Amino acid sequence: MSEKRKFMRFEVAIEIEYMVPGNGTPLEGISITRNLSREGMQANLNSKLIPGTELEIKLRIPGDPAPVYAKGDIAWIDKAEAKTESAAGIKFTQVSPFDRNRILDHVYRQWVEQQVGQGAQAKK
Repeated sequence: MSEKRKFMRFEVAIEIEYMVPGNGTPLEGISITRNLSREGMQANLNSKLIPGTELEIKLRIPGDPAPVYAKGDIAWIDKAEAKTESAAGIKFTQVSPFDRNRILDHVYRQWVEQQVGQGAQAKK
């Protein structure tokens, strides 16, 4: 399978709240990201959701009191098993440049910490 992503994804766990906007009872949930990039993320979502579904997302960056608000579309869902949640890829469709930079700053700090930790392990 060829890689279609333009931007590298980083394994970073950030708590998110998501909601499917609509006229009926909103479908919502809380999850943790598996990875993040400049244009999207992967997280476990309610298994009733399908690709193309629009989400309103609130990300809670650790150490930052203000949440990041974004919108995104579900690009893919892994429904390999019958369960209440499924791994999903979400492509950001709306996030302010300021908030995108807040996300990327956090991702970069986490990546640097991982690299420094791996370097220290290699020296032992």
